[in-house]
Amino acid sequence: MNNKSKLKINLKSENGFTMQDLLIACFIFVAFVGIIGTLMYSVYHINIRANLTSQMTFYAVQILEDIDKLSYEDAQNMTGAEYKEQFSIPNGFNVDLQLTDYGEGKPYIKDVIKIVNLKISYTVAGETEEFTVKRLKIKEI
Repeated sequence: MNNKSKLKINLKSENGFTMQDLLIACFIFVAFVGIIGTLMYSVYHINIRANLTSQMTFYAVQILEDIDKLSYEDAQNMTGAEYKEQFSIPNGFNVDLQLTDYGEGKPYIKDVIKIVNLKISYTVAGETEEFTVKRLKIKEI
C-alpha cells in the first residue's frame, strides 16, 4: 500500500505540459493546416478552371450560332475581335476565328466549303485554358 500511495503522489505532482508535448502538438497542427490549405487551394483552382471552361463553351456556342445565321460571304469577313465586341466578351478572354479552305488542291471545292476554326482561351495563374471548335461553313446555292 505504501507503494501505491507514492505512485498516486507522483502522478498528481506532474501538472501541465512539457515542452516536448507542445512541440509535437505544434508540428501536428502545422501539418494539418498545410494539408487543408493545399486542398482548399486545389479545389479553388479547379473550380475557377471549370467556371472558365463553361463560360468559354457558352461564348463558343453563341459565336458558332451567329456564324450559322450569316451567309457564306459575310462569314468570311468576320474576325474574333468583332465577335468579342458583339457579344461583350470580357477582356481576359482571347477569341481567335479563322476560316480556311476545305478543298486545298481541289479547285471544284475550294470556294464552296470553309473550315471554321474557333479558339477561345483564358490565362489563369500562368496556365492557359483553351477551348477549340472546328466546324464547316458551306456555301448556300
